Amino acid sequence: MSLLSHLQEGVPELLSGAEIARTATYLSDLQRPNGMIPWFEAGHCDPWNHVEVAMALTVTGHHDAARAAYRWLATTQLGNGSWFNYYVGSRVKDQRLDTNVTAYLATGLYHYLLVTDDVDFVAELWGCVEAAIEFVLRWQLDDGTVRWSLDALGRPESYSLLTGSSSIFHSLRCAVALWPITRAPSRRRTSSRWTGTTRSFAGRCAERAPSADSTTAGNATSWRATGYVASLPTTG
Repeated sequence: MSLLSHLQEGVPELLSGAEIARTATYLSDLQRPNGMIPWFEAGHCDPWNHVEVAMALTVTGHHDAARAAYRWLATTQLGNGSWFNYYVGSRVKDQRLDTNVTAYLATGLYHYLLVTDDVDFVAELWGCVEAAIEFVLRWQLDDGTVRWSLDALGRPESYSLLTGSSSIFHSLRCAVALWPITRAPSRRRTSSRWTGTTRSFAGRCAERAPSADSTTAGNATSWRATGYVASLPTTG
């Protein structure tokens, strides 16, 4: 049975198939003609949640809308491979550049590939993924984590975030998984470097796990306050 067929049957004790379909229609109706998906009608859009909605549209069979969402990212990507934090219509609301937000395209596109097997579309967007990951890795710290953002003046923050670095690690693994089907001329050169970075990322993050009797204080999402306690798999 296909994923879409499963969703049409609903999620037992949580959502009916009709409720899932209405949710997907609501999300699709939010999408602007240029492909951008705001948080709500006339609201702002951030690329991370935009990708989340694109994934929801993908699994519910709204593939044209999902492709339009990813193409919006392609048309708004900055020359350095990143995106601004928030957009409202055609305006930029927040000029901060968030590394986790930038990396997330790789996760969304790999998800799209797993659901649709649409290799041609992945190849079309590969250049955007490559530019995004290169931007993110430019801000990786010596301990393996990644600076969480650059402010509106382009000044990088001095620290990384637990949630951001964890999500970047996942996005990096998705980008590595996309390589074999991209047909990109730069794929072979980039492949070994990214794979090595992914392994290093996993090892260094695991080293930061706190001891069993450690406690956290302050900002729970800052690497300065807490270690990464999840078990991170390595990429083969």
